[in-house]
Amino acid sequence: MQTKFLLVFLLGLATISLRGQSIKTTTTKGVDLLKFETFTVMKGEVMTPADEKKINENTLFQTLKGAVVKEMELRGYKFVEDSTAQLYVSYVVGSYNFTDGGSIGPLGQAPASNAAEMNQSRSWSHESRQGMMVLDISEGRTGKELWKATGTLALDGVDMSRALDAVIYKAFKKFPNRNKKKK
Repeated sequence: MQTKFLLVFLLGLATISLRGQSIKTTTTKGVDLLKFETFTVMKGEVMTPADEKKINENTLFQTLKGAVVKEMELRGYKFVEDSTAQLYVSYVVGSYNFTDGGSIGPLGQAPASNAAEMNQSRSWSHESRQGMMVLDISEGRTGKELWKATGTLALDGVDMSRALDAVIYKAFKKFPNRNKKKK
């Protein structure tokens, strides 16, 4: 009984942590990514103003690199540290404040308590911190872009390392798997 409860609880946490994410991937037409064997991860750009950064760039790079290496190796690609890599993985990340608002119409579904409130509309706003990430995989020899993943996620109250792992996991779900080719 406790095991079932724990499993349901963990699935609920996973759903909550992934709810604010959207990922879009694109592959260049006519490119067979399965022909490549090696890759490296290049340090990317952080597009957040210095006074708003909440994470160290080197920590961010190490977290992203670890997650990308894990996902690529699971798909049968070999990580190398040097320029002999056939694929270069780079990234651009950033964060920004997002304000969403709207009007719920006259009276806002609540009765007026006096005549002065009759024609006043009710509006709302919500401010949150959003993040964006672009993962780019290009051919090492030519620099031609082969694959790209673009994602956004809500950053309010999340563990940054876990959120990045989850976004990268979702991004690589549709990346070609070299291990399936062998079977």
